[in-house]
Amino acid sequence: MALKMCLWALVLFCSAAAASRGQPHIVLIVADDLGWNDVSWHNPHVVTPHLEELAKGGVILEQSYVQPICTPTRSALLTGRYPFTLGRQHSVLKDNEPTGLTLNATLLPQALKKVGYSTHAVGKWHLGFCSWDYTPTKRGFDTFYGYYNGAEDYFTHHRGYVADSGWPGNPLPGEKNKRDYLDLRNNTEPDGSKEGIYSTHLFASYVEELLASRSPKVPMFLYLPFQSCHAPLMVPEEYMKPYLHIHDVNRRTYLGMVTAMDEAVGRVVAALKSTGHYDNSVIVFTTDNGGPTKHGANNWPLRGFKTTLWEGGTRGAAFIHSPLLPNPGAVSHKMIHVTDWYQTLVGLAGGVAPADTDGFDQWASLTDSAPSPRTQLIYNLDDTEKFKAGIRVGDMKLLINPGNAGWTPPPEIYPSNQEPPHNHVTEAETVSSKKFRPAENNRNSIHVKRDKSQSWNHAGRGRFSHDRQPLLQMNRELMENESTVLEEPYEDMQTVFQSKDLQEQAGAGGDVAPDQDKSFISESSDDENDLKLDYFFRKDVDIQLYNVKDDPDERVDLSKTESNTVGHLLKTLLKEMSRYVAADIKPGDPRAHPEHWNDIWTPGWC
Repeated sequence: MALKMCLWALVLFCSAAAASRGQPHIVLIVADDLGWNDVSWHNPHVVTPHLEELAKGGVILEQSYVQPICTPTRSALLTGRYPFTLGRQHSVLKDNEPTGLTLNATLLPQALKKVGYSTHAVGKWHLGFCSWDYTPTKRGFDTFYGYYNGAEDYFTHHRGYVADSGWPGNPLPGEKNKRDYLDLRNNTEPDGSKEGIYSTHLFASYVEELLASRSPKVPMFLYLPFQSCHAPLMVPEEYMKPYLHIHDVNRRTYLGMVTAMDEAVGRVVAALKSTGHYDNSVIVFTTDNGGPTKHGANNWPLRGFKTTLWEGGTRGAAFIHSPLLPNPGAVSHKMIHVTDWYQTLVGLAGGVAPADTDGFDQWASLTDSAPSPRTQLIYNLDDTEKFKAGIRVGDMKLLINPGNAGWTPPPEIYPSNQEPPHNHVTEAETVSSKKFRPAENNRNSIHVKRDKSQSWNHAGRGRFSHDRQPLLQMNRELMENESTVLEEPYEDMQTVFQSKDLQEQAGAGGDVAPDQDKSFISESSDDENDLKLDYFFRKDVDIQLYNVKDDPDERVDLSKTESNTVGHLLKTLLKEMSRYVAADIKPGDPRAHPEHWNDIWTPGWC
């Protein structure tokens, strides 16, 4: 009891000290496409000393969840709302798509400006720019330096039009020469003076100048979404030197990009210190989604990759660092979701978040022994093509139509000619969640079933390779559809739910998978959700259940032995459908082409 009172006294003291210093500076750093296994505190082969110093001097977040792709995560981060309530749940925003993040939402910088903050965005936007109203300086940021689209050349800061096949400005054999176009802005003005400067260095330099030009007495919100480490795989050769032993060129180049970003973060922190901002600052670092393994990233030992709802696509490398933390050096396994940062940061600033946010204020759980206020999360709800969804309640995670994804061992440990060690435990074995205990320090001993779409030795090339053909092909595919996951489309779930005939058929049993226990559904119930639930057990719906505490690598599907849990999670998921907003997808607008705007990506065409 005495110890507990002492701890509470320490928390109160630190809170009082923070209050006496005034509102803290908030620095929100977002890495692009950084995998779980792409930071040094998860993988000793990765060189990220600055990030590791911040992480280990703060609180490492081992249960921090994001969306599976870029635009949805950035939407959730800046609104505090699940993307399926915004129409942003399905895909990324394309460069010629005449829409953007809904203007009805109050973004995080707007909420912070209400309590006296100056607000600055540096880096990638990717939340729409067809109208000036969608752009950063109209969404609450006092200043913006960066680019509007989702990807571009790191050195030229140009991007080819989405309808063009060659990228970036390098046609494939037999194709006509295609142009690419500038996408770099200083506030609203195009900046064509930075060609040749690597974007990671460019953004770090801009932040240094920004911090040197302002008074630390005015509270600041700095949003720093790096371009790194999104494709195209480009980095100055010097950053690849620590990885020359890696035969996989994609992996070698990608990790060089990670190390370059780490250096940039070190520069930003040094500037915070030299300008007097650091002592009263809170730094949050997160990735925007899991790593794309086909582009050099790695999520080992988690299953899956970017675009998927498996842990490898949605559990992100993250930490919070601040001199105001009473518990530096902690490792948190409490559940936190990207929507929580809105409530947490606005609360820390002394503001009030909108009532419609889906997040929680996590400050108490991050700074003391208080439990996380979050006990469940929605990975996603997407009813655009084939219905896909994921939900976690406690330790149990339910997936609907998740698609196939395996585990990708890191090339720096397992070269292409070397299989990882096996043992007698396989994915096909059926074991209960209570009995399953994967060895914490010997996960390599579990048999690895490799997804055919994944390769341990990727075929692309980095910027400095003599063979550019695979890189161009890879980038062309990326630019045409960044979130490609090929599935057979079928009738959407909302139509199914509204179909009285199907509900009656399902209530009578319908075409149900014979090995699925559905005893939790009352045969005589008139509950609408019970009728809808039966649809989930038709043969064309894939339902899987995992205990992500006992089985974090998602190797043992419990759906057939834990039917009551399946039923409970399905009902919880169905309740969320009342808030579902159809995906905001619009066909490309040819007026977006930069040839109409002095060869510069420019708002004004919607």
